[in-house]
Amino acid sequence: MSLIDQITLYKNRMRGEIAHLPAPSDQKRSLFLWPEFRLDRPLHWHVGDFQNYAREGFEINALIYSCIMYKVRAQQSAPLRAYKGDYEHPDRLPESHSLAKLVSRPNPHQSWSEFQGQNTVYLNIRGDVFIYLERPKRGGLPEAMYSLRPDRVFIIPQRKERALLGYLYVREGETPSQGTPIMPQDMIHIKLPNPLDPMEGMGYGLSPLAPLAYSADADNNATKFLREFFYNGALFTGLLKFDTALDDAEVQRIKTRWKEQYGGFENWSDVGVLDSGGSYERMSMTFQEMGFGTLDERNESRILGPLGVPAILINTRYGLARSTYANYEQAKEQFWEDTFLPEMSLYETDYRYYLQGEHGEFVGFDYSKIAVLQESKNEKVTAWASLVDHGIPKALAAEIMGLAMPDLPDGDVVYMPFNMVAMGQAGEGARPSSEVGAAEAEEQAEEASKRVILGRPFVAKVGMLNRNRLGGNW
Repeated sequence: MSLIDQITLYKNRMRGEIAHLPAPSDQKRSLFLWPEFRLDRPLHWHVGDFQNYAREGFEINALIYSCIMYKVRAQQSAPLRAYKGDYEHPDRLPESHSLAKLVSRPNPHQSWSEFQGQNTVYLNIRGDVFIYLERPKRGGLPEAMYSLRPDRVFIIPQRKERALLGYLYVREGETPSQGTPIMPQDMIHIKLPNPLDPMEGMGYGLSPLAPLAYSADADNNATKFLREFFYNGALFTGLLKFDTALDDAEVQRIKTRWKEQYGGFENWSDVGVLDSGGSYERMSMTFQEMGFGTLDERNESRILGPLGVPAILINTRYGLARSTYANYEQAKEQFWEDTFLPEMSLYETDYRYYLQGEHGEFVGFDYSKIAVLQESKNEKVTAWASLVDHGIPKALAAEIMGLAMPDLPDGDVVYMPFNMVAMGQAGEGARPSSEVGAAEAEEQAEEASKRVILGRPFVAKVGMLNRNRLGGNW
């Protein structure tokens, strides 16, 4: 049966089933009602094993650790700041402000870099970040923020549609019945998308280590094999053959003697000697025959992909073989624009929602110290200058390029090179220079000089227009 026939059969079957459905009632029904077995109790179903991911991934696998720690170090260059005003033109609050103090020292035990670094590790291992807000009063600005281990936090849905009853935090050594309940307004839950979330986006996130788990296991096993190969003197699988029959005791003696004499990397250069009638035959492939380098590169690419860190940034064999240090800055810019800025925006959106001052104060990440992002702004300024050079008003050009500029007195003034002449003046109405009187020529020269002087502060500050195009050395 062709694909078209299958689709036609499916449509006809659906028409028959729809025809037997009861008529819709006028009463409105909610699309989101949790089943009874999920209501008013902690959801113990988690995506992946956090402890296993932490041990087998973050602690053991050098690639995973390097990727996550690269993000941890990168976020230290963009601290969270407290501002007033509006998002487009923020003014930084003084360090004495309560909101500024909170983001500088989220709790007595951690600085901001330590706190946010812990969140970055949790998000990239588990796909969830749970931040408890300790408030002095209900709805007030938190006094402290604590990042909780995600495998100890459980979501509790409630009977009210599309809502959560809260969260349950179970400390080490406690049972769920002994856990600490936390209200939804006192918990920031940041998560990565999970397409199989039974809570329709209100449940747990999906760990980025989940899709790379098989590749990470293969990489760990290859590392273990190399360790055993060198540490214990493992040999490629082989077979000792003898022409005579051997009993079990004799077989064990030969195996022990072979390991003692030729096992270990210290004895690899020794010459093997077998008794009369004996021979050795290798049965397994060598590293070259297995294509070990290709397999290693395959694992690297499949591990680095879900984490979004270019290989050259963590100096892997795969990255260095396919890139040069000339591409390093491009890789950093790609990392920030494609991976880390979107990841940081997950935090910034929730931080702005939960950490609001009484007079509209807000928080935001400060990216001014990140060089690769500033370079992109310089490119915008260059494009803006090109627009101004071609006659676009400065304020309009800034709006086109998305640049925030202060209100300038000459923001709507159009700057044009003096060698550009209107088409009408280049025709029959234009007079030859010989017909222009001395007094009129002097008047035109004076007017041109005024235009140069008026344009001079703008030209000197921005450095956009070519001096030669202004008609002389000024």
